[in-house]
Amino acid sequence: MKTPWSRLFTRLILLVALAAAAALLWTGSHQSLRAAEPQFLGQPLPHLSALESTMFNRGQVPMSETWDFRHGLGPVFTQDSCATCHANPVIGGNSTEQTVFFGTLNSDGSFNPLTGEGGMLLQPNSVSEYHSSCPLSGEVIPGDATIVASHLTPQVFGMGLIDSIPDSAILKQAVDKGMGVKGIANMVPDENGNIVVGKFGYKAQLATILQTVANTLAHDVGVTNPIVPAEDLPQGQSIPPGCSITTEPNDDGSQMMDAYHYLLYLAPNPPPGNPNQHGEQLFTSVGCALCHLPRYKTGANIQVPVNYGGRTITSKALSNQPVELYSDLLLHDMGTGLADGLPLFQATASMFRTTPLWGLSTRIASKNGLLHDGRASDVATAILDHGGEASQVVGKFRTLSPSDQADLIAFVSSL
Repeated sequence: MKTPWSRLFTRLILLVALAAAAALLWTGSHQSLRAAEPQFLGQPLPHLSALESTMFNRGQVPMSETWDFRHGLGPVFTQDSCATCHANPVIGGNSTEQTVFFGTLNSDGSFNPLTGEGGMLLQPNSVSEYHSSCPLSGEVIPGDATIVASHLTPQVFGMGLIDSIPDSAILKQAVDKGMGVKGIANMVPDENGNIVVGKFGYKAQLATILQTVANTLAHDVGVTNPIVPAEDLPQGQSIPPGCSITTEPNDDGSQMMDAYHYLLYLAPNPPPGNPNQHGEQLFTSVGCALCHLPRYKTGANIQVPVNYGGRTITSKALSNQPVELYSDLLLHDMGTGLADGLPLFQATASMFRTTPLWGLSTRIASKNGLLHDGRASDVATAILDHGGEASQVVGKFRTLSPSDQADLIAFVSSL
């Protein structure tokens, strides 16, 4: 029998994260947009083998779909296509779309995800929009929810490189760095139930890309799969007749794996060619790099599954590669001002994973907002909104001259 917390885990997605990442739209209009952008955006990693190139290209098929009732869409869902959330400036990017989570506190102060009322992920759409025999309405936030958090959907560039960073390298960064900075790893169960370092999501609550894709398929789109085989219950109630296809899981794992391979091999934005060198020096001296660690390195001989539960290959494209993400991937307490109220595993209500800064320039250009909920419209505001462990760093930023602040902001904005 599943406990409420095990059910909660299966409902976790990439906060803001990765909403509808399993169904990225690949239409002709996006092809033309992509052609107008710098060539590296939306492209695969360099040095893929012929098989890996085939897997990446094949992954465009499930990514292109607008999922429908025949695929297993619903019965309730957040979006039926990833293009809604991950389109700017190209496929794999971001948008102003937000994912909503809710819950409340128990009398002892512990978090209650209101699983029996459809929590903690709000799925506001229903297949009744596409299937007239289904009487189901989309979910609404229940009246007893006292915590409601909205998260911007993130970019998904470079996820394969992050996935390939050894846990041991991340754990080595979980030490007292001085200036009040001391991050911790969120130790979470992966898709096989092994407790490992969480790497994905605003709270680092997901361990691997495969787990992220499986959760996104099941909870954002409603397509059950071998990793998450059970349908979500709409508003926590039984699924009415005519609102779900009978084949469970909806996907046998093939489309899940294709989507996984696409995200695994999708390249990140490269580092800026001519960064503001003075700003880069200030980024380190002020203390930003204590959390926004400039670089990790992937492990040796990274193994990639070709199919679910089947054979694996060694990926040279993912092995021994620099990962210039500007994040330690650890949890840090950011203070009450940024707190979203959602504790997940070791993450408290005010803890967040250090957001990678690579690709920040495209988010700025798209004007989709910064920080987990898009509250900041520019880099300076985002810096000043940092609290908690970042307070001393922000204090040093405030003491910089206007020209030095401008140089630091120019460097960050170029990433």
